[in-house]
Amino acid sequence: MKKQLQRQGSKDLTQYQEEQDNEETDCKVSMEEQIKTLPYEIVNNTRGIPLQQDYTFKLIVIGNSGVGKSCIMTRFLRNEFRDDHEVTLGVEFGSLFIKMEETLFKMQIWDTAGQESFQSITKTFYRGAHAILLTYSIASKQSFENLDYWYNEIKSQSEADALIILIGNQSDREEAREVSFEEGLKYKTQHDIDIFIETSAKTGNNVKDTFINTAKMLYVHHKQKIQKSKANLIEKIQRRRLKRTLSQNERNKTCAC
Repeated sequence: MKKQLQRQGSKDLTQYQEEQDNEETDCKVSMEEQIKTLPYEIVNNTRGIPLQQDYTFKLIVIGNSGVGKSCIMTRFLRNEFRDDHEVTLGVEFGSLFIKMEETLFKMQIWDTAGQESFQSITKTFYRGAHAILLTYSIASKQSFENLDYWYNEIKSQSEADALIILIGNQSDREEAREVSFEEGLKYKTQHDIDIFIETSAKTGNNVKDTFINTAKMLYVHHKQKIQKSKANLIEKIQRRRLKRTLSQNERNKTCAC
């Protein structure tokens, strides 16, 4: 009887694990499709009443000075662009609310200074970041060559599961291009970066899509973590039940003797 229960318990757990593995595989395969089809709504707080978000996503924008980090953030948050935008000193901050599947998220976006003199300050903002927007200018080879420095900072300072988004900004400056699209795509592939996209803060091209798709990826990952946590809890409960059943069977066997 004990061996029968062990076999049954082992079968149940194996079958359960196989089902979980299949679900995880489906999630990986369908990630791109989920991002495309996932509906969202940008929630404007027009009444001035504080909104109570369910979760907060922290995003930081990093890269060399002058690549347009502040302009990207301003374009997304306020749909504005200024040619005379002042250089960021330290860190700037903005936020926006997004609703997905009845869940309200607050996107905190941190624009960090690219100058070396502020790097000791900006390092503290890597902690707790859910996504990092690694930015260069397609019209600046130097900003692209410095990506290795920023990438190493990400790996040493940020969370291990933080998403990395590679942005080639200033795509409107095609006549001054120094970095090809293929070079950016190659860097993305070599460094296992989640997304690569070229944007223009000036025209707005791809800016909104970049932030929205990042938020969608974070949301999908968030759901997967919850599902995995529930799965682990169920498996733990199953193992405890099996252990109690085997223990009870052993006691019954002893009493029968």
